[in-house]
Amino acid sequence: MKMAQVAIRRGVTFAMIYLIAVGFGLFSLARLKLDLYPKLEFPMIAIISQYTGVGPFDMETVVTRPLEETVATTENIKRITSQSAQSLSLVLLEFDWGTDMNQAEIDVRNNLEFARDALPDDVMEPLVFAFNPSMQPILYFAVTSDVLGPAELRKISEHEIEPRMERIPGVASAMTGGGMAREIKVMVDPLRLRAVNISIQQVEQALRMNNLQIPSGFIENKQQEFTIQTTGEYQSIEQIENTSIMSMNGTNILVKDVATVQDGFKEERQRIWANGKPSVMLWLQRQSDANTVQVCKRVINALPQIESEIPKGIKIETFFDTSTFIRQSMSNLGSTAIQAVILTVLVLLFFLRNLRSSLIIAVSIPVSVITTFAVMDQAGLTLNIISMAGLALAIGMLVDNSIVVLESIFRLHEEGEKPAQAADKGASEVGMAITASTLTTIAVFVPVLFVPGLAGQMFREMVLTICFSLFISLLVALTLIPLLATHFLQVNPETKNRKNGFLSRFGNRIGTSIDNMRDWYQKQLRWSLAHRKLVLWVTAGLFVLSMVILFGRGGEFFPEGDDGYVSIAVDRTPGISLEEMQSTIQQVNDIIKTDVPEAEVVFTTFGQGEGMLAFFSSRSAAEGDITIRLPSVSKRNK
Repeated sequence: MKMAQVAIRRGVTFAMIYLIAVGFGLFSLARLKLDLYPKLEFPMIAIISQYTGVGPFDMETVVTRPLEETVATTENIKRITSQSAQSLSLVLLEFDWGTDMNQAEIDVRNNLEFARDALPDDVMEPLVFAFNPSMQPILYFAVTSDVLGPAELRKISEHEIEPRMERIPGVASAMTGGGMAREIKVMVDPLRLRAVNISIQQVEQALRMNNLQIPSGFIENKQQEFTIQTTGEYQSIEQIENTSIMSMNGTNILVKDVATVQDGFKEERQRIWANGKPSVMLWLQRQSDANTVQVCKRVINALPQIESEIPKGIKIETFFDTSTFIRQSMSNLGSTAIQAVILTVLVLLFFLRNLRSSLIIAVSIPVSVITTFAVMDQAGLTLNIISMAGLALAIGMLVDNSIVVLESIFRLHEEGEKPAQAADKGASEVGMAITASTLTTIAVFVPVLFVPGLAGQMFREMVLTICFSLFISLLVALTLIPLLATHFLQVNPETKNRKNGFLSRFGNRIGTSIDNMRDWYQKQLRWSLAHRKLVLWVTAGLFVLSMVILFGRGGEFFPEGDDGYVSIAVDRTPGISLEEMQSTIQQVNDIIKTDVPEAEVVFTTFGQGEGMLAFFSSRSAAEGDITIRLPSVSKRNK
């Protein structure tokens, strides 16, 4: 028994099936994660090492090169690149696509064990991590105050704002950069050391051994188990001062006997401004399975509560919100899809000149699209600009099968067939043709799934979305369209020539225009056949010219877009002081204030960033980065 015949005979059953599918699709739409791009896995591993107080040249010699030589034996490495900055080293390992990155990360860690002896003792343990786009911060904030200095801002951000942010569902971590970080300094007096015959290494070892937190097992009874933790970390300046270095002739030599302990701040190597005011930067990372848009919304909604709980005079200003661009992109694609549906229905209305036929087709589009959301959810896909672009691209193809089936049914209606018979026979006549057409279209996209590298990962979701939607549209055309046509399609034999009414008259005018175009085309075709050689030479010439233009244009992975942010890099001659760089940055900020009055936020960093921040912002006193946030495109003139 044919699908159309089954759908017509079991109309109630199929109607319930499609209602359930649409309901499940709407439920899945609410569950689908919103993100900017599909989930990607880059075959890259980073190794970050820190050696305080060492310049870039020495970092390359004593840290970067030994690390490169040690990890070079790891399997499937394609390329090794490195960067050395003041006190920091970054080694990037690029692997072949398809490499198991979990195993690669284990192999790199194992190889680094052999590099430990080749590195200086004071080098911190190298940080190894595989690149994961979900690690990218989703929100940046500028924490400013008119009454508090950088040191107080840093302390409040780390101890009061960060914990509150991390308690918000979906937030993985909150980190602070800039300001002045607290530092306990032990200023050793060389003369005192020499007087008691103690080396500075002994002082360092005593401090390290007395500042430990050691697990001490557990105690259990019949009902419970208690973990014991021995707390040995310093809690005060006095504890550091009274740390025993060694015993000499029955007398303990304490730290305070050979050194002065100061509670101060790290040397300021980087400064951060927000709209010309000193500030600290706070950025958030989401959990890997969290919805970016939902997490950003929760955090933004929680800001007033957080600001009311911290000291007065502190303002937390959102500088960069990833969800804004995601929402704008999704909104634009959604509007495009809706416009495509409306235009499709209007075109059908004018050409079929039958309101009910157009409405039947109009119903098939949302049914196919919404059901596709259910399949996307089950396949583990997300809603992003790539999958939504695939859905928008597929909308034009979704109606093809339905139009062919409905036109076949409509023709049989006009010939006098009964509704059920016309629906069954009309769908059967074109069923094999539209099935073959849909499968060949799907076959064109399927090979993209096997493309290796970033392009394959990027466009996988688009291809799957197109394939899912096309297959569902085929089922809709073979079952739902005949079912709806049986009950709702009506053709009045007295008006089957379709010459009455506004739509008919308007459609007839369009039909006349198309007939004129057909006549003109036939004349051009006859002329082309009479001048075959000339047409072939012109075609070949146009093809060659097109290829020249194509290869001369260049290309890029993504087109440039207007996300409302402008970045400026400020570079001076290496070796200048931080104060001199601040003077230059101030001049640039003054120019921006005068020439870009619509700027909402001007965020500035200059000097050497700390930790990982050094590789994503300025890296020396001679470098600075300025980022300007502009209003949305609809609210500005340029």
